[in-house]
Parts: sequence; C-alpha cells; structure tokens
Amino acid sequence: MPAVLWFLATGFAFWCVGCTTNSDPEDLVRRYVELHQAGDVEGLLALHTEDAEFVIPGQNPIRGTAALRDLFSWDAELASELVMEGISIDGDALVIDKVIERNQWFEGLGVSEAHYRPGTRLVLRDGRILGTYPARFHEETRSQVFAEFEHLLQWLSVNRADARERLLPGGKFRYDAPSARLWLEVMQDWNRSKQP
Repeated sequence: MPAVLWFLATGFAFWCVGCTTNSDPEDLVRRYVELHQAGDVEGLLALHTEDAEFVIPGQNPIRGTAALRDLFSWDAELASELVMEGISIDGDALVIDKVIERNQWFEGLGVSEAHYRPGTRLVLRDGRILGTYPARFHEETRSQVFAEFEHLLQWLSVNRADARERLLPGGKFRYDAPSARLWLEVMQDWNRSKQP
C-alpha cells in the first residue's frame, strides 16, 4: 500500500504571490500555513504555476490547476492542519526538515498526528511552486496508519464495496471534497461498528 495520504500534505506551497526568491523561507512557510489552515483553496492555487505538480509517494501525480484545486479542497474538507519547521534552500527548491499533519482522516484511523521524514521539497519557478514532493511517513506513523487502514479496507470490502471503488479507483486515492466527505462518512460507520 502506498504512503497514502500526503493529502495532507496538501500543497506545501510556501511561496506567496509577490514574494521574491530573497524572502525569508520561514516567512513563506508561515504564509502557506495560514492559507492552508484557513482552507483558502484559491489562495493556495495562486501560489502555484499553472503546470504545477504535487507528487504523493505511491499515488498518481496530481498535475495542473484543476487537480490541485481538488487536492486543496480535500484538505480543507478534512480540516487539515500542518506544522512545518526547519526550512532550507537547495538551488531552486525549499527543503523542509519537519512536517506534522493533523486532519479528520487520520483521526478516523485513531492517529492523532502524522509525522513525515525530513526532505519534503518544493521546487520553485519564478517565485511560484512548480512541484511539491512530500517525504514519506516516519516509520512509527507509517505502521499506525497502514495497520488501521488495512482493517478499514477489509471492512469497506464487505460493508461498503460501492464506496471503496469511488474512494480508491484502481487502488489509488481520489483527492477531492466529495471523496473527503465520503471518507468521513464511512470512517464514522466503521468506528461505530467496532463499538460493543
């Protein structure tokens, strides 16, 4: 199973419109987090080039404005929160040392927060995000997420096969607001089914 939700991730777009490549990376990160926490999809899109891509490990690349809008809407729907620290510059990229994500999808799995390995990269072009390349989960987070996700998939196959195909066409995540809402619905049912 791929390193599933760097929906979370969700647009590590730290470059603000009007900022230059000489701006303080910490300020850029703070600006991105503000937009992300506010669920400001259009604000996040404005930080990207029209041909930008977001590549979640193990998932199909998310490319272009329409696909990124769906991804950022997914994050907004799940009330995703990010912590990002330790920003450095490597040529045309920002490299993030520490990323933590909290959202309702992880909560549905019983995971309070997801920790990512160092090395998430944002490649920039003319002061805008051209590519976002999230790092994989830390091993402890990976173990927690994948163990619970496997149980959820088994339950979905038996109890909500129709939802499973909608949520994971071809075994890959569908990132959009309707899918996020459906995940929350099925997770609520799944968690209810585990109660005595």
